[in-house]
Amino acid sequence: MQAASRLRRLRCWLHERPFVADCVLMVLLAAGYFGYFLAMMQIAPEIGYGWTDLALMMLPFTVICLRRVWLWGGIAIGLAITCAAVFVPSFEAMAADSGVGFFVLTYTAAAYRPLVRALAAAAAIWIPITAVIFAFPALGEIDHTTSAVLVMVNLVLATTVFWIGWVMRNRREKVEELSDRARFAEERQEALAAQAVAEEQRRIARELHDVVAHHISVIGVMSEGAKRVLRTDPDAAEEALTTVNQTARTALREMRDILTVLRNGHEEHDRADLEPQPTVDSLRALVAQTKDAGLPVRYTVRGEEYPLPTGVSLAVYRIAQEALTNTIKHAGPQARAGVVVDYGDQEFRISVGDSGTGAPVVSGFSGGHGLIGMRERATLYGGTLEAGPRPGGGYLVEARFPKNAHLQGVTS
Repeated sequence: MQAASRLRRLRCWLHERPFVADCVLMVLLAAGYFGYFLAMMQIAPEIGYGWTDLALMMLPFTVICLRRVWLWGGIAIGLAITCAAVFVPSFEAMAADSGVGFFVLTYTAAAYRPLVRALAAAAAIWIPITAVIFAFPALGEIDHTTSAVLVMVNLVLATTVFWIGWVMRNRREKVEELSDRARFAEERQEALAAQAVAEEQRRIARELHDVVAHHISVIGVMSEGAKRVLRTDPDAAEEALTTVNQTARTALREMRDILTVLRNGHEEHDRADLEPQPTVDSLRALVAQTKDAGLPVRYTVRGEEYPLPTGVSLAVYRIAQEALTNTIKHAGPQARAGVVVDYGDQEFRISVGDSGTGAPVVSGFSGGHGLIGMRERATLYGGTLEAGPRPGGGYLVEARFPKNAHLQGVTS
């Protein structure tokens, strides 16, 4: 494991330093070539190469160090070495292995340059080399047939090396393209996740409005009632203040839970995440709480009950809560209210009506987004909401949700 880790670190280190990596490649190729000729000299001493000749043979390998940092410079130096081997008899040994560096430069041009520039670099290498082979017989006692074969072999090898480099370049570009796509997909996924969190936080903010509006309205009504009967009926006043205390504690607890979720971004699974959201089944408790606040409410269920989607059930509860809150604040002291839940065959309906006069019970309380928020909740799940004065007096809020429609939106 440690050896593999060290090897990966070495590869990364060399990848960030192309000149150093190419120098290492040059040393390895030169060492292999040097070892090969040492072995040949041991097997066939008549070859006649001395140590000076072996040193000159290593000189053409130096162009490999420039293959990525200065390709055209490497080509120029390689051709200069070849020309020196042709015109200077004492340097003739350099021509024996100059082709290795040229093959490496050809591969590099195809692997790291656009196709047109790569072809130009390959032509700049092999046209002069071909001319040298045909035009300068001083390189060896060879006839034209042998020269043609040598040229053909070099061109075939050069073409093969060029093709390998071009394939590697295409493969590298494909890998980079796939990496970019994967990175883009990951960034998009993170953006969608952040958007989902933001939408959920906006939904929770709407929940906060409904919670605060309802509980504050109840507190306002009960405290007003306690003040009126404080002297004449202390027991009733004490009971009202007890309700005020309990309602205030409940409001503070729910506000704290919701704000904790908003602050933590759903990262902590605290009690706010674990407590269930109110549903249609919670309407009875809501009606009972509204009765305790002093508003007579009649609760009616029609039809055979069936389960609702969680989001729809929560929306129904919040619409009823907002409607009853508005009734407490604005219907007047003699108002009565009714909540009708209708499980129809084609649609589900929730109706909240009152017989109020429109006069506020407690001044200083406003409904906030009120009807807009209720309409948004109904529309979010494919429903409709109607609200307005009733023909015989009072006010009616009615929401309808299709029973079998494809409901969209955020569910709890």
